[in-house]
Amino acid sequence: MKDSYIFKGISFVLAEHEITNDEIEKQIKSSYLEGFDYERVEKSEDYQEFIKKQPKTSAFDYMVGNIMGFYKRFHVVSFPPTTHKYEEAENSLDLCVNAIEKLLEKTKLNGNEIDAWFVSSATQTQFAPGIAEFTKAYFTDIDNQTPCYSLTSACVGFNINLENAILYFKQHPEAKNIIIAHTEVMSALLPNTKDFVPFASFGDSAAAVVLSKIQTNSKQGLIYITNGEDSKMLDFLGADQNGDLFMNPRMVKSRAVPNISNTFNKILKESNWDINDLKYFIPHQTGNAIVDSVTEKIGINKEKVFKEIQINYGNLSGASVPACLSLLTENKSLNSGDKIIASVAGLGGEFGGFAYIIPNKIPKSFTKAELENKTVFISGASGGIGREIAIKTAEKGGNLILHYNSNRNKIEEIKNEILKNYNVNIELVQADLTDITQIESLFLKIKTKFSKINYLIVSHAITGSLSKASEVSNLEFEKVLNANYFSTKNLCNKFSEIISESIVITGSVGEDAQFPGSASYVASKRALRAYAGSLATKVYDKNINCVYYLPGIVDSGMMSKLDKTQINMSLSSIRQKKLIPVKEIAERILKSAYRMKIPKVRITYESNLKIIKDGYFNY
Repeated sequence: MKDSYIFKGISFVLAEHEITNDEIEKQIKSSYLEGFDYERVEKSEDYQEFIKKQPKTSAFDYMVGNIMGFYKRFHVVSFPPTTHKYEEAENSLDLCVNAIEKLLEKTKLNGNEIDAWFVSSATQTQFAPGIAEFTKAYFTDIDNQTPCYSLTSACVGFNINLENAILYFKQHPEAKNIIIAHTEVMSALLPNTKDFVPFASFGDSAAAVVLSKIQTNSKQGLIYITNGEDSKMLDFLGADQNGDLFMNPRMVKSRAVPNISNTFNKILKESNWDINDLKYFIPHQTGNAIVDSVTEKIGINKEKVFKEIQINYGNLSGASVPACLSLLTENKSLNSGDKIIASVAGLGGEFGGFAYIIPNKIPKSFTKAELENKTVFISGASGGIGREIAIKTAEKGGNLILHYNSNRNKIEEIKNEILKNYNVNIELVQADLTDITQIESLFLKIKTKFSKINYLIVSHAITGSLSKASEVSNLEFEKVLNANYFSTKNLCNKFSEIISESIVITGSVGEDAQFPGSASYVASKRALRAYAGSLATKVYDKNINCVYYLPGIVDSGMMSKLDKTQINMSLSSIRQKKLIPVKEIAERILKSAYRMKIPKVRITYESNLKIIKDGYFNY
C-alpha cells in the first residue's frame, strides 16, 4: 500500500458583481480607461474577416474576447472600482471563508477535523495576524490549536502551499486532512489604474481544496509537484507600497511562456508520462497571449487545454487552477485514472505546477457533528429567534434545554419538530424569569440533572410600548426593564456557576439607533449591555467567553408591527441593505458561542466583552 494525496473536495466562489466587456468599453468611451486603439483594431485584416461572420461584434469585444480570451469577470464592487466602494464590500478573507464553507459542506467535514490550514493571497485584508489564522477561526472551536500558514503570493500561491502541505503530511503521520485555499481581490489593486488591460483580465475569487492522505494500491492523486522563482520578473509584476498594480505585459509574457512551458515539460518527464496520456493541461488562466503561446510551444492538442475559467471568470490569480478543477469536477468531466498537469507562473517570477491522477475512489467522511455532546440552554426558546437557534443547535448535533414562560403549546411544537428530524436530547423548562424565586428553582432543577452546561444563549425579550418616551408610563418602563434587563441579569448571575464555555446575550440595533417609539426597549437593552460588560469580567477567570450580540433589523419580531415605509426608513437610518432572515441571524448567534469569528458581522471588544454587530454599518 502507498500513501496517496488526493483532493477530497474542491470548491470556488465568485465575487458579487458580474463585469461584462460592454461595461468596460463604456468606461473607455467615457475616457475613464485608456490604452485601447480602436482605429488599429478596426483596420486589421483579422477583424475585418471576423465581422463578416459576426458583424455585431465591436472592435473592443473582438480584442478582449476573441484575442485576449476574456468575456466576463466578477468583482466585489460595481464597475468601475473606486476606493470608497471597498469599505463595505467583501474582501479576500470573506471570499476565502465563503469558499471553505462551501467546501466543508461538500466533503461533510467540520473545521475541527482539519489538521492544518494553508492560505495564500497577495491582497490580504491586513498585515498581521495572517489570513490563515483568521480563516481557521471561522470554522473551529475557540480552543482549537491546529497550525496555520499564511503565504503572501498571487498566481503560484496555491501551488506553493500544495507542496508545503505534502511536506506537512510527511512530517506529521497522524494528519489526514489539510485545507489549502487561495483568495484574491485583484480589483482592489486597480482604482488608480487607467490601462484597460488589467480591468479586462482580472476577477475576484477564492478557491479551496481538502487535501487528504489515503492508502492506495497504486500511486494516485498528486504524483509530482515543483516550484521555482525567476528573479528577472521581480520588477515587472506586483503591487507597490500604495497597493497599486504595476505590470509590464510584454515582460510578463516573455518570462511566463518559457517558465510555464519548461515546468510542464519537467513535470511530464518526472512523472514518466507521454503528452498523449493527458486528459487535460491546465495552464494559469492568464489570457490567450500566454496560454496559446504555451500550447504551441509544448505541442499539445488544443482540445486538451482547459481555459474555461479565464473565458467566463477572468484571471483569478492563484485561485485559477483549483477553480478549473472544481469546474471540471462539477461538470463530471473527469474519470478515475485521468491524468492532469497544471503549470502556472506569475507575481514576482514565481512558477510551478503539479501532476495529478484522478483517484479510483474518494473515501467518504464520517464527520462528528460540531455540537455533539454539547448542551445549549436557550432562554425564550418559543420566540422567533429562540426557536431558530434551537433548530440550528439540533442540526449541529447539540442537546437542548429550552426555556419558555407561558406558551406551552408552542414549545411542544418546537420540540416535536426537532425530534422528528434530529437525534438529540431536549429538556423543556418553564419559568417566569422576572421572578427571581423561579430562577432559583429553575437553577436547582437544571443543576441536579446537568452538572455542566456548555452554552447559555439569552434570547428572551419583549418590545414594550412603541409610544413616545414622554407617553410611556412608569409601570410600562418597569415591566420592560424587568423582562429584558433584570431577568437576564439574575439568570446569568445564577447560571454562570454551571456554564463551562460561553454566555451569549442578545442585544439589539435599537440601543445604537434609538428608534423613535421604543424608549423603554432601548433603555432596557442599554442597561443590559452595561451589565454584560461586568459579567464578562466576572467570568473571565473561569475561562468563560461572554458575547453581546446586536442583530440588525430582522424579518420578524418588532418589524411585524411596522409598515413597509417605516421598515425602509429604519433600514436607511442604520445603513442596512435589507432585512436579515431570522434563520441566518439565529445561526450566527449560535456560532458566536463556540467560534472566534463568524461571517458578515463586525466584532469589537469592550474590555473582556465581545461585541458583535450584525447587518448594519452605522454605529
